[in-house]
Amino acid sequence: MAIYYLLNQNPNGVNSQFIFDQNYQSIMILTGQFGFSQGSLNLLSINGDYLGRVIQIKQKFSPIYQLEKEHQPIGQMHKLTGVWHQFTFISQLNWATIGSIATNSYQTAHGVHNIFTVQPIINKKGLDGIMITLEDEQQDLVPVFLVAATLNQWSLIAQRKNRLKFNRFNMMATN
Repeated sequence: MAIYYLLNQNPNGVNSQFIFDQNYQSIMILTGQFGFSQGSLNLLSINGDYLGRVIQIKQKFSPIYQLEKEHQPIGQMHKLTGVWHQFTFISQLNWATIGSIATNSYQTAHGVHNIFTVQPIINKKGLDGIMITLEDEQQDLVPVFLVAATLNQWSLIAQRKNRLKFNRFNMMATN
């Protein structure tokens, strides 16, 4: 079992996020964001080497995201929203993810075998983020981090929409 952390460096979780190991040593960098246009998240090694990315390829009612590792497609994520939970299927990898956007907690499995779980955390420096727990330490990290980062972005977008829905003047400048 291995533990990794993806910490949100700013309130919107955009531009850059670092992925840390269980000793809080930075191992990867995540850049980019999703929005109204087709956005992407890029996964880089700590040295800046390209490892993979997630591209939003369809924006309509049910968005589709393509996962790439070293410029080769490795799967597509289909976002399906339920009343209480979120369900996502990652084709080609044959992973299924179920969880909640509201709590930012998910579980991803391949058949009956658990791949990883995601739980929200607040670290000792006060930054929020997610804790990714891998069941198998030999698991390829690139698809795991791409899926977890995408789920984290969905949660951040939903939280931002709720904040603006209940306080429409949140971003308005005052005199």
